[in-house]
Order: sequence, then structure tokens, then C-alpha cells
Amino acid sequence: MIGVIADDMTGATDVAAALRRAGLRTLLVLGTELDEHAGPADGIVIGLKTRSLPVEEAVAQSLAALTVLRRQGADRIYVKYCSTFDSTDEGNIGPITEAIADALRADLVVTTPAAPLHGRTVYRGHLFVGDVLLAETHMRDHPVTPMRDSSVPRLLAAQCTAPVGLLPLDVVQRDADSVREVMRRSRAEGIRHLVADAVTDADLAVLADAVDGEVLVAGSAGLVGAMALRETAGGTTAPTPPSGRTAIIAGSCSRRTLEQIDRFVGSGGPAHRVVAEPGDTAEELAARAVEWWEHLPSDADALLYSSTPAAERRQDVPGAGELYERAAGLIASQLSDRGVKRLLVAGGETSGEVVRALGTTVAVVGEEVAPGAPWIHDEERDVHLVLKSGNFGEEDLFVEVAAQGRTE
Repeated sequence: MIGVIADDMTGATDVAAALRRAGLRTLLVLGTELDEHAGPADGIVIGLKTRSLPVEEAVAQSLAALTVLRRQGADRIYVKYCSTFDSTDEGNIGPITEAIADALRADLVVTTPAAPLHGRTVYRGHLFVGDVLLAETHMRDHPVTPMRDSSVPRLLAAQCTAPVGLLPLDVVQRDADSVREVMRRSRAEGIRHLVADAVTDADLAVLADAVDGEVLVAGSAGLVGAMALRETAGGTTAPTPPSGRTAIIAGSCSRRTLEQIDRFVGSGGPAHRVVAEPGDTAEELAARAVEWWEHLPSDADALLYSSTPAAERRQDVPGAGELYERAAGLIASQLSDRGVKRLLVAGGETSGEVVRALGTTVAVVGEEVAPGAPWIHDEERDVHLVLKSGNFGEEDLFVEVAAQGRTE
């Protein structure tokens, strides 16, 4: 069994989609609570919210997740982080990986954020988004984890106590035996983290072959997806969302989510912008949004969003980000209470608050609406969710998912 520890909710759904795409029976666990009778699985993904926590707390939660996975029978562990290596100089990618390596007595961890499916590649240790270096993308000005360096070895070394090495592309493109030889030499030299170049899915397949038998590997959804393709699994029937209204809740301020909002509104879809005034509470914001929803036609899909371009963000509402996240969770919970069974949520932090408010702990992973964005089914609450990373999906995604609810 592959056990995955992901540092946010949309990252967890991304990697769960990769396992499901490979044919593995996959459970998505949101938090560290897992029912012993959740059903058999070839892969279990635990989605935490540790990306921006203080290091000590992030490490503690990750080790708790490791305990759960080992108890469930996972014999291979994967630390999943964002394909844009979202982190600060202090962590949390390095400290989490080292703590889990210590717990598993793993002396070497091969790691790469490469995910060609999403346009993320690594060459000479430098991370590219499409054909642009990471530090030259919009991630340079991310409000929480600004990425001002494109060198993954440098970024990781700043967070780690143990040495970091590079596995260059020419070795990866030679064969798995050549990769294993570099791994052997790295162990002998005391290198503990080995950042791998990869620019194609074929490169990831070589790496997956080379790390077969390693107890711990780290990276984005790309490498673990390649590892999953090597597994033998019977697969399972994917849960299918019912027809009906779709509520789209967007909190991400990424360029792609803003484009998806514009496309939905431009198509004539009803939309309510959640805007806080000084003194507003999350409960008040949610109440206004849900009241607006209830005045729509009974079959209308709709968008409720707080996403805002950087130039338009207000500065007179302290803690606006957390306020909007909490409001999003309340909106999702109240809509679910009113019988809405289809929720598409855009943004990692927003998704984390939504699943917390819904009380979702375990979900079965279904088909994707976009690469890395699958439907997941919370069977206890009987709600189907898409937890979408802000940058995922084409511009028409919101429009298309809403339209599918009218035809399924």
C-alpha cells in the first residue's frame, strides 16, 4: 500500500487523482482520523493543512499522519508537496521530510516537484512552470509563500539539516540502473535529499523504477503517479456525482481561478461576490451569501466567491483572508444542509476550511473534472466535492462542471 502525506487539501486531491488514474483503489482522508472500516485500499492519501503552520506543529501533524498510515498497512510513504514548491525559507517541506525520514530510518530521500501533466519540470535543479522559471511567475508575489528562487536544491537546503544533492537529467534519461548508482554514491557521501531532474513522464517512470523498494519518497503528484502505475491493482468503480445544482465556492486569487470566474459570469451564470466591510463577521458574510442563493431559481447553479485580483484587495479589513475562508466553510455547510450535493471549491486554504466545516474525514476518490481535480464522495454527509487547486483546470471548468450537473 502507498501512503501519502499531503500538506494541503487540494494537493491531497491532486495526488489521490493520480493514484486513482493509475487504477488504485484510493481513499482520501482529510485530517488524521480514519475509520478502521473505511474499506480496502491500495492507496491512502491524508490531506493536512500544514503548508503554512509553524514548523513544530506541521511536523507533529505529519508524524501523526505517518502513524495512521503505518497502522493501516502502508509500507511505502510519500511526502507530497506542491509542484511549485510552496514554502518559506524555514519550511515546511524540508523539516517534514526529515522528520518522517528519521521516523522511518530512511537514509536517502529522492524528491522532485516535477509534474509534466501540470507543466512543472525540473532541469539542472531549476523548477519551471511551463517555459518560465518559478521565480519569474506569479508565485514570486504569493502573499503567504513568495517564491523568489527557482533552484530546488537551494530552496530545500535552506530548510534542511542534512546535505542536499542533485540527480541530473542526463542520468535520469540514461536508465534506472544509472539512477540507482547515483543514489548509492549519494548515500556513501552522506547526502540525504536527492533532487531529481525530470521533464517528461518517461523521466518520472525511470525514477519510479529506481526508487522501487525505497520506504520514503517525496515530491509532487507527478512521481507518485508514476510509482502507482507500477503497482498491480484491481481498481474499483468510481463514485459518480448525481445530477442537480452545482454550488461553486471560490477563494483562490490565482490567475486561472480569476479567469474561470470571469468565464462563468460571462456565460450568464449567477454570481455573488463575498465582500467584507470593517466589522463584518464570517457568520454575517455567510448569511448574506446563503440568502442570495435561496432567492435563485430552484435549479440554478451559482458561484459564490471572494477571489480578488491583487490590485483590488482591500486593506481596511484585518485578517480578511481568514475571514473569507471561514465564511466559505459556513456557506458550504449551510448549502449542504439545504440539500446541495455538488460542490466545486477553488483554492487550497478555502478547501481546507470547507472540509473542516462539513466534517468530512474520509472520502472515496472518483473521476477527474480536470487533471488533478477529482470528484470525491463524503458518504456520511452524502455530498460530492471537487477541491481544486487555484491554478488547475481550463478557463471553462466552472461552466462545464455546472453543465454536467444538468445532464448526468
